[in-house]
Amino acid sequence: MKFTYSSGQRPLDGYVLKRGIGRGGFGEVYFAVSDGGKEVALKLLRGNGNSGIELRGVAQCLNLKHPNLVGLYDLKTDAQGDPWVVMEYVAGEPLSFVLNRHPNGLPAELAQQWFLALARAVACLHDHGIVHRDLKPGNIFLENGTVKVGDYGLSKFISGSQRTAQTQSVGTVHYMAPEISTGNYGKQIDVYAAGIILYEMLTGRVPFDGESAGEILMKHLTSPPDLTKVPVDYLPVVAKALSKNPAHRYASMTEMARAVEAVGAAPARPVPVARPRPVEKAAAPPPPRPKPRPREEDIPTVLPVPTARGQLAELSGSMALAAVFALLGTTLWASVGRMQNLTDMGTVFFLTVAASWAVLVPGKVWAYHRGDSWRRRLVMMFLGVLIGMGALWVNGWVPKVPARRAPTPATVGSSAHCCRRARAWPRGRPT
Repeated sequence: MKFTYSSGQRPLDGYVLKRGIGRGGFGEVYFAVSDGGKEVALKLLRGNGNSGIELRGVAQCLNLKHPNLVGLYDLKTDAQGDPWVVMEYVAGEPLSFVLNRHPNGLPAELAQQWFLALARAVACLHDHGIVHRDLKPGNIFLENGTVKVGDYGLSKFISGSQRTAQTQSVGTVHYMAPEISTGNYGKQIDVYAAGIILYEMLTGRVPFDGESAGEILMKHLTSPPDLTKVPVDYLPVVAKALSKNPAHRYASMTEMARAVEAVGAAPARPVPVARPRPVEKAAAPPPPRPKPRPREEDIPTVLPVPTARGQLAELSGSMALAAVFALLGTTLWASVGRMQNLTDMGTVFFLTVAASWAVLVPGKVWAYHRGDSWRRRLVMMFLGVLIGMGALWVNGWVPKVPARRAPTPATVGSSAHCCRRARAWPRGRPT
């Protein structure tokens, strides 16, 4: 991993770089020591973060103080005009490293402790009007028994590249709420990401995975999570946090933290005043019976059951938006000189709308069914074949059936001659 600066350099006045720590879409992070001897982390921001508007998200976090937040000390600019964030250096390892060592998930008690500290940190951000927007195990650290959440000051900076690097990183899309696709960046996206992290800590894996970022994002939008691996006590908590509709999730991180903290906590029972009685040998209480594992069909689903009218209205709106975007895309494509006449524009518009509707309609039909059945795959494949044949037909292709070859006069004459010879030939073996 090659960094812009090497050990011993002083790109920022007052600090000496010791080594590079990491790189990402935001820039580079270095471990450094100030002239007074204080160990800090210096984060060099590159790309879209150089504008003052994008750096406001960092500036508004400089005075936040919370034991579970990585401290941000200052925001400086070097001689080349690049911004640097001076922040607390955390020597501990991130939660992602811990999860790699526990492929089957953390113990429930440990996962609860990690999550409660995470919830307190995010609740502090929300109380100050800040949405993290990039919660993931790589931004959560453990140092000397204390959980700390970092990269919250760069939330607005990172979102500047939302349509490029952010969506192309499979490690990030695993924690994206469905409403991000519509540009909604409210506090509920942090509640959703926290629910994904809790699911991963309990099971060792994320609820939605795939071969590409687009596949994972589509599962966030349409597929309910598989909750069969989640411990029974945490089922309602995880199910509510991962609701597709933000209004059905926890209203705040504080409310979700209370629900997690209540898991496993035995209710306090009043102790009755006992009358004096003769001492006798008490019978041993029966051992507690373990809670039975619920069947898969008994596990609550995340998605609410909508009415047929609501599904039709949502589908109609999606289809209308698809047509509008297809028209805008076709117009833009024509404006750059890719199409010369209205016929070509109509062809492209028709095929784009058909392909969009072919995905939206089956997706809505199966949106509230668990799993990915072969029936769904075959229907989607059949629709794809129809759209492909439609595209060929629009471009002038017509299927041709091979015609039966008509006999030529020479062939007819030869056949008749052979028939006459066969009738004239005597029966029996010729002599």
